[in-house]
Amino acid sequence: MSRAGIAFLILLGWCIFSLVFIFAVLFAAPLFNNQFNLNLLVAGSSKNVFDSESNFVANNSGSENILAMIKGDDSRVVLIDQFLAKYNSPMVGLGREFISAAESNGLDWRLLPAIAFQESNLGKKIPRDSYNPFGWAIYEGKNSGAYFGSWTQAIDVVAARIRQNYSTAGLINPETIVLRYTSRQNPSWVFAVRAAMEEISATVY
Repeated sequence: MSRAGIAFLILLGWCIFSLVFIFAVLFAAPLFNNQFNLNLLVAGSSKNVFDSESNFVANNSGSENILAMIKGDDSRVVLIDQFLAKYNSPMVGLGREFISAAESNGLDWRLLPAIAFQESNLGKKIPRDSYNPFGWAIYEGKNSGAYFGSWTQAIDVVAARIRQNYSTAGLINPETIVLRYTSRQNPSWVFAVRAAMEEISATVY
């Protein structure tokens, strides 16, 4: 085959490859993302930690505006309850308590359940009978921390302590509370809590 023929074949192959790549980026990628789960790294903290780093799976729920789909109740309560149920949390049904505690203390309504997701897989990995899903006062290398009488008490007490010890100092989100909550800059902790907050906002079955 002549050099011109070889050059033509190379050019043709490059054009076909480019078209396939463009198709994949514009059309196939969104479909792929909606069909498969997003692996969410839930990282352990250096302070308030009970067990080691784990990988959890958070469903990629698409772009549905679930807030606009919910009628007859505070949509935030429904979203939190759906999030708790999705991960088989023992706190299922406490969405209203999370919202009430957040409103009473001026917190982002997603913050406490997101921290609970990061610290204890929503209450499934805690010191026995502690009702402490937030890793509250659990320090690195220790297997015990604050004990509460119920999930509701834990939610109310930790929300109040975050207001007193964090919010009053201008620490109101994962990016600003991380240093005090985990005793060091911990980007993976911030990422895990922030990702959980965003998932709560869009939880859908």
